[in-house]
Amino acid sequence: MRKLITLLNIVVLSGGMALAQDGPPPHILKAEQAVIEFLRSNEDSFIVSFVDEFWAPDAFDDRSELVTRLTDLRNSLKPYLDGVGIEGEPGGLLFMLSNDNDERKNLLVQLSPDGIIDMKEVAVQQELIITKKNLNAVVDSLESIGMAGLLYIRDEGEEIINRPFGMANPDLNIPNKQSTIFGIGSRSIDFTVAGILLLNKQGKLSLSDPITKFFDQVPDDRQGMTITHLMNGESGLPDFFETVEDWNPDLAWIDRETAEHRMLSIPLIFEPGTGQQHSHAAFVMLAAIIEHVSGQEYYSFIRTHFLDPANMGRTGEYGESRGLSIKDFAVGGGPEKIGIPNIPPNWGKTSWLVKGSGGMYSTLGDLRNFYDYVRSGEVFDEDQRKYFQNISVNVDGSMRGFELFSISDPGADTEVYLFINNLVDRRGFGNVIRALERFILD
Repeated sequence: MRKLITLLNIVVLSGGMALAQDGPPPHILKAEQAVIEFLRSNEDSFIVSFVDEFWAPDAFDDRSELVTRLTDLRNSLKPYLDGVGIEGEPGGLLFMLSNDNDERKNLLVQLSPDGIIDMKEVAVQQELIITKKNLNAVVDSLESIGMAGLLYIRDEGEEIINRPFGMANPDLNIPNKQSTIFGIGSRSIDFTVAGILLLNKQGKLSLSDPITKFFDQVPDDRQGMTITHLMNGESGLPDFFETVEDWNPDLAWIDRETAEHRMLSIPLIFEPGTGQQHSHAAFVMLAAIIEHVSGQEYYSFIRTHFLDPANMGRTGEYGESRGLSIKDFAVGGGPEKIGIPNIPPNWGKTSWLVKGSGGMYSTLGDLRNFYDYVRSGEVFDEDQRKYFQNISVNVDGSMRGFELFSISDPGADTEVYLFINNLVDRRGFGNVIRALERFILD
């Protein structure tokens, strides 16, 4: 399960659903952590420091009045910190708070690159209830406000909905179809895990191997970092490793050598094996290990051993069309539009900023084929297959307008996929995916 605080989606910090996402701007990550510390603080003096360090200088007139207001706000929200989730809003973040009695409050934080502009409590959105009877009505409501994508649900072996909705390409008047190709955000993490497991099965590496086996000049603070640490969120690597020189946090081109240098030199957030926090960078490092061990380019290795054998003909990397037409791709409707049309083949070659943790596109059918293949026994022994047998809930997305929510319970023959290519209501999307999680897992 991916774990990441993000601008665009939802993360539950204490239990429940988690997600993965292309890298948010640094000021967002900074604000997220600062607000969490603000909510959990006890000393009034902390709020003075919070304003001085994180508040945009031009966003208030009276510092003393702001400190008083924030103190009252913090104290009113403190009983609701048993569950803390974060959802992206245009221009800010929505912190969703709850206590053990499931009483809820929401805090809206408005942001600019200079810091926090405002913080205020806002009304909690009414909880959506999804049933088999109202599934189509829920999709109708999404389509009616301009959202577009595809919803697939198979519940205990019964397919109960497989419905595309909205437009894949409004300019060409092409609706979404079951075969439409979507950006899949960080879903390629699972391809990377599969690649590592295959090399493990082949005896070419052990999951307990330290990274010193694959990289030269590993610093002392990560000499004990292992493949298992990288796979399980225990590496201590930060989530992303772009720099201010990169024009985009996941599209700016860097090569593998540059990525390796950054990952070996960037400060760790904890000693390997002593904590747990999702890191996209860890999966980039795993992709580099695949290349070092296999002698193949990462994408070639993944295609040879997984994508082609699983008949994933509509799955590829950014910057390549694989002979497919513009009519085959959904156009992203996000705030960041790269290329005309805004589709993965127009985003440039997949950078080592995200190689192994993003940078790919796929379809419903192809992703289902992948998971069927890695669970089938055709490629893995039982020891490797178990990594794909657990119940999982994931959200993967990008600033370019694509979101992918999924639930998988292989033991119950249950799976959910919600693809989105035009996310006009982020809060509504969050409400829908939480409702789908309750519908399937409760």
